[in-house]
Amino acid sequence: MTLIMGWLACDARGPCSAYIVSDSRISNGANHYDNSKKLFALRNTPDILGYCGETMFTNQWLSTITNICDENRLLSPNMDYEERSKTLFNEIQKNYANYMLNNEFLRIYHVGRDNQFLFQANKYTWNGKIWTNESIETQYDNSKLLFVDGSGKKEYEQRFQKFKNGNNGGTSRNYFHCFCDIMKDMQDKHTGGAPQLTSLYRGKKFNGMYHGIILNERRYYQGQNVDAYCDMSDVQWYNSNFEICDSVTGLRKDGAMRQPISKK
Repeated sequence: MTLIMGWLACDARGPCSAYIVSDSRISNGANHYDNSKKLFALRNTPDILGYCGETMFTNQWLSTITNICDENRLLSPNMDYEERSKTLFNEIQKNYANYMLNNEFLRIYHVGRDNQFLFQANKYTWNGKIWTNESIETQYDNSKLLFVDGSGKKEYEQRFQKFKNGNNGGTSRNYFHCFCDIMKDMQDKHTGGAPQLTSLYRGKKFNGMYHGIILNERRYYQGQNVDAYCDMSDVQWYNSNFEICDSVTGLRKDGAMRQPISKK
């Protein structure tokens, strides 16, 4: 299972960004691995995806389809969100028809930007018998939680009751603050590892993006610890306060907005 969450951020001009955050653990009940990639960002179109539930098909399919899309083999930048969503959903069904390893439930979440620079979202679900494609409601008057799912969902919702009543209530960063806070003492044994984060921004030049996370003075990217890696200054890094940080020092960048945690 997992803990996955998506949210929409709005400012005075309307919707400005959308995010998906996830943990990094996969498990078989007895053992677990805390460095699994669960989120995917398309480089050539404004789309980000993530999953919960069955791991093997979802991870394999999402990894492959991301590579295909990044090579401009399936989706065109000229497609609107609805057409991209329909195309991806059709590909999921076609590929899963040949999958015989298990029949566990799975859900794939898709957040994208349309040609009017508004964000939309869909949930693609296999319930053990059929596939369904469900639109997720989006509102553009204020920041909004789009979805939270996985075996850690109940814990997150309970913890967020404290955050939503704090002084950061109604802010986008509140969702991320709560996610990082609950990961410190998560009771669900199927959820763990470092948070991983993808995003979309307002504006035609922005497609799907991966972000690095700085946690306890260590750097994580797509679920992997990358302290030993070379220069990653081209990646935008966040700390658990959702502050933009320097990839080398791990400190909040000069001029970056402070994002104080809610006083609960």
